[in-house]
Amino acid sequence: MIQSLPTILPPQAIQPHRILQSDNLDELFQRVINDDYSSFEKIFKNNYKSLCTYACHVVKSHELAEEIVDDVFCNLWKNRKKIQITSSFRAYLLTSIRNKSLDCLRKMKHEKNAMLESAATVPCKQSIAYETLFYEELNGRIEAAIQGLPRQCRTIFLMSRDQDLKYKEIAELLNISIKTVDTQMGRALKYLRKSISPAVSS
Repeated sequence: MIQSLPTILPPQAIQPHRILQSDNLDELFQRVINDDYSSFEKIFKNNYKSLCTYACHVVKSHELAEEIVDDVFCNLWKNRKKIQITSSFRAYLLTSIRNKSLDCLRKMKHEKNAMLESAATVPCKQSIAYETLFYEELNGRIEAAIQGLPRQCRTIFLMSRDQDLKYKEIAELLNISIKTVDTQMGRALKYLRKSISPAVSS
């Protein structure tokens, strides 16, 4: 779990005997610029393990550290003609590894936060089961309340709900006035609200 960016291992903490001298690195890099692949391989082989150790102190993962160093060297060869060295090639290598490692940590943190946000929007199985049970119970109360309505009142309510008939159509089918339909529907709704209100409020 990444809480914050870890303390970065300073360049001097890398074992000096396992890294070429700056002068040699600078000289080799000049050859790399001139498309000398053997010099590139020499830089890679002599510094790979030390740079992986440095990256691992940042990202806390040997596998990820190796990916980071591989990426840095791939970009080094790909962009060899464009790279501008302001101090030394050794400093450039270490800075590149450090920045790539920090970018990986930020990406991992962002992805984790995105996953947590997505997970928070997904209802758990227990919540779904509870809601299903609640609505099943509520529907049972409604149906029981409907059965408790007077016959004509129940008939009018069901014709309106289940057949989606308008008051005028119900009145014509039952040979009663529209006013009667309206009154009976009002009574039905009032009775149902009163019958199911304890379940809704609980």
